[in-house]
Amino acid sequence: MNNFIGIGKIVDSAQNGRVLKFDLAIQQERPCFVPCILFDPSDEVKESVDQLQTKNRVVWLQGRVAMNEFEYQGRTIRKIQVVTYANGIRPI
Repeated sequence: MNNFIGIGKIVDSAQNGRVLKFDLAIQQERPCFVPCILFDPSDEVKESVDQLQTKNRVVWLQGRVAMNEFEYQGRTIRKIQVVTYANGIRPI
């Protein structure tokens, strides 16, 4: 399985149609930003993510790792992100 479980803070959330994108900032020796995506979130989930980001709260997040690969100007680009479960975001 390609499950992801992380603890961090939600930053840079943005909604584009039925897709909510954000980064999970994980505190380590050097900060790490994990790109996350949530498909077709309910209004309640969107509001919750916005409040968690505004209040700068630490969250527990669960999802699955997805990788996309495409060609751009003759180069192969790989994009890895976490597809988050709607019930997989919980404040700590």
